[in-house]
Amino acid sequence: LGVTVLFITHDIDEAVYVGDRVVVMSHRPSTVVESIDVDLPGPRDQLATKSMDRFVELRSRVLRLIREQGQGGGGPEVALADHLSDR
Repeated sequence: LGVTVLFITHDIDEAVYVGDRVVVMSHRPSTVVESIDVDLPGPRDQLATKSMDRFVELRSRVLRLIREQGQGGGGPEVALADHLSDR
């Protein structure tokens, strides 16, 4: 189908596990802090994927970017792009 879906979440694990790309957004006014390609192999299994070193690296990178924003009040959001045709 070649369809891309954009999800907004505050759950870093979900973003890295489900997405093909994770976009960390700043506080209002929202700007893109960084866009990270998720290069985890598919199909993904929660237990196996989340125990991979690469998953941990990606998750840590996203968390570090969010913490660097350091502003109170809700925190930045994480967007994930999932290309449905790849599943």
